[in-house]
Amino acid sequence: MLNDLLKELTQSDVRRLAWAIGSPSLFDSNDPVWKSRLRTDAWSASELARCSPWLHALDRNPQSLSDAIGDPLINAPLGHTFEKFVLLWQSQRPDVRHATRGLVVKSGNRTVGEFDVVMLRHDGIIETLEVTVKYYLNLNPTLGIDGCIGPRAFDRMSDKFKKMTERQTSLGDTEAGRITLAKWLTEQCGEPKGPEQITVENFALARGYLFHPSADALIPKELSPNHGRGLWQTDAIALPGPHWRNLAGREWLGPYRGEFAESGWPNDPAMPRMYACIHERNGQWDESERRFVVRADSGLLKSV
Repeated sequence: MLNDLLKELTQSDVRRLAWAIGSPSLFDSNDPVWKSRLRTDAWSASELARCSPWLHALDRNPQSLSDAIGDPLINAPLGHTFEKFVLLWQSQRPDVRHATRGLVVKSGNRTVGEFDVVMLRHDGIIETLEVTVKYYLNLNPTLGIDGCIGPRAFDRMSDKFKKMTERQTSLGDTEAGRITLAKWLTEQCGEPKGPEQITVENFALARGYLFHPSADALIPKELSPNHGRGLWQTDAIALPGPHWRNLAGREWLGPYRGEFAESGWPNDPAMPRMYACIHERNGQWDESERRFVVRADSGLLKSV
């Protein structure tokens, strides 16, 4: 359904929103370590079907989406932009009456975590959603998840996986987390309750891509078999084929469609570059695959 919908939608940010809703999970939601907290592909498909009329309405009039997401020329972290897409989507759920993002949790003067997205449902239950969108290079397939590194060497898939499954999706069960949620419920939602009176359900949403050294490379067992994927290479060799377009900023979110000319949006010079192979169709350029290109002398290649 996602591919068909992406063909119908004309506005780039609306297409990115559809991808945020309906793209495959990065991690395997059937893994028992998630304790049924990771949102499944079936749930995402159901949400995409529910949101389809809303997405078409936004496609006709995208101003409210543009206002919510912000100016693409401002060099904001991609994860924060993705959270804005998710917050807008989740706040449209018919069972949600209040929603926010970036709720910081403190214990005394020490920050112990943050709720990415928080929702108050009509049944009175507070729902938290740990949100991540990640792009990893499968640098050493023999190491499994330990061989997968983000655009910066400190961003390791193994660390993210451990934090999400052991700590970040349990934040709503901690004393500090419940105090923070009760304060939000009282001060922002006008429903005073103590931390011992609230009911919390915790979930996670994982999107993104893993870039492999070859199409037949070993895949870490923690990943969904349906995960978004591409290939990585160094800049010592040319990209195959004539039409590759550099993707910048929020263009990383989902398959590219648009003009051949690059956007001019900010690109971090220290990061590997993301490229989409694009083909012209009915006056538009559509992505058929994407690659991460790493400098051949990058220390990133020596990080595993």
